[in-house]
Amino acid sequence: MRISSNIKHTKGFTIVELIVVVIILGILAVVVAPRFQGAGGIAEYTYQARLISALRTMQQRAMNDTRENYCFQVNIFTGSNSSFGPPTLVYNNSAVALSCSTTIDSSEEAAYVVANIDEMAADNVTITSGGGSILFNRFGCPNNGSGFCTNDIEITFQGDAEVSVCIESQGYIHACD
Repeated sequence: MRISSNIKHTKGFTIVELIVVVIILGILAVVVAPRFQGAGGIAEYTYQARLISALRTMQQRAMNDTRENYCFQVNIFTGSNSSFGPPTLVYNNSAVALSCSTTIDSSEEAAYVVANIDEMAADNVTITSGGGSILFNRFGCPNNGSGFCTNDIEITFQGDAEVSVCIESQGYIHACD
């Protein structure tokens, strides 16, 4: 009985396999690692989502409640006073004036659609453009002082990253590209 000496026993990886793995790890290190080194704009994206929610909530209120003399608006302050929220969420007969004020509702009922000055300052985020009162009519169209359904509106948040919220003239509210 003769034993063949041509049988190869391979253990381990080839050099090509090792190079491919090193290249893949290098790509992952370049792309993924910076995302784990800090907040990197997470706060800005959170405020962007909250403002979109606040605007859509007020837009829905305007389209569902068509009583006269009520303001369905979100107040937005820029710079060192960066904050946003509705003036009041109480829409009864005695709240007509409150619904049109230029303050932000600080009640517990409004907390889910409000971002206050202290909160935004602690996250080092400011609103750099698009401030004022954004009103909605019964068709869901926005107005920031130039008339309903006439202009697009863009609100920009600045911190580690810059993100924006866009409101199209016909009422579509979304995160800007």
